[in-house]
Amino acid sequence: IHDASNALILVDAVSSAGGVPISVDAWGIDVVATASQKSWISPPGISMVTFSEKAWDAYALSTTPKYYLDMAQYKTYLEIGQPPFTPCLPAMYTLEVALQSMVDEGIENVFARHHEIAQHTRDGAKALGLDLLPDPQFASNTVTAIRLPEGIDGVAFLANVNRDYNVILGGGQKSLVGKIFRVGHMGWVEKAHIDEALKAADETLKSMTS
Repeated sequence: IHDASNALILVDAVSSAGGVPISVDAWGIDVVATASQKSWISPPGISMVTFSEKAWDAYALSTTPKYYLDMAQYKTYLEIGQPPFTPCLPAMYTLEVALQSMVDEGIENVFARHHEIAQHTRDGAKALGLDLLPDPQFASNTVTAIRLPEGIDGVAFLANVNRDYNVILGGGQKSLVGKIFRVGHMGWVEKAHIDEALKAADETLKSMTS
């Protein structure tokens, strides 16, 4: 993209950052946006972004009115170790502990753990005779999208899993509503959690096709 134009590259890494490697500089990414509630093992309430020098140059030319999301304010306050506005303090304290736990574990071990549980999830889904939505070589290690069998009401399926097994699965979005379900395996998710979710999905599908 950079070779063909001056366009900025912005990556939505809300569910991936912290769980998979992202080589921001090597890949020439200008802006990466993520949030505390996914792979960072913290409650929602904090947005995190990175800016390349090219992104800052583009920002300097921007004439769009801005106030709360004025990144220059954040950059200025960052130099003195303060936020420009009152942040969500409980989320910040939790994130501090979570980041330290990731440092203690070692970031490569964090990535390896996410890869392992992603493979466990996909193997489990295929063992139930279910098809995966994405090509595995491009699938994220933080979430797995699984196709629902033909004839299954996807909205009813999600509701039944929640009602009967107290398990919350993600659904499809836009054109995939009712056609897939998603299993998140980011942060401190263990294989036992995945097994429980897949068992609930399997039993629900059986009850809906019997």
